[in-house]
Amino acid sequence: MFNKVGTVCIFVADQDRAKDFYVNTLGFELRQDQPIYPGAANRWLAVAPKGAQTDIILYLPDQNWQHYAQVVGKSQAVTIDVSNVLELVKQLKAKGVKFQGEPDVQPWGTNVFMLDSEGNTILLVELPKQG
Repeated sequence: MFNKVGTVCIFVADQDRAKDFYVNTLGFELRQDQPIYPGAANRWLAVAPKGAQTDIILYLPDQNWQHYAQVVGKSQAVTIDVSNVLELVKQLKAKGVKFQGEPDVQPWGTNVFMLDSEGNTILLVELPKQG
């Protein structure tokens, strides 16, 4: 039986910079920050919006995952559901967060691409109100 999606990876070039962006700029919770294995330089760095069930792993590609190094700074195919996207974009822009364009209203929701500290594009989506 499947219960939930446990983790999603966003590949980064600098784990400290990414941690600062997701925790201090976006306000995500730091769920875990420890070496991948004893003595490893890269870490298992898990963050998530408060109360979320799925963690985002800010993963530094190592020798075992080197093929992912080429996706750092590109679209990571990650979508984060948000509320009041227009206000959120305004708040994040005030903190220096960059976006690709302005929020786009569609029948399935309002969306905008946010750029993280590594240049990855993350899709923010406000689902339409049910009613």
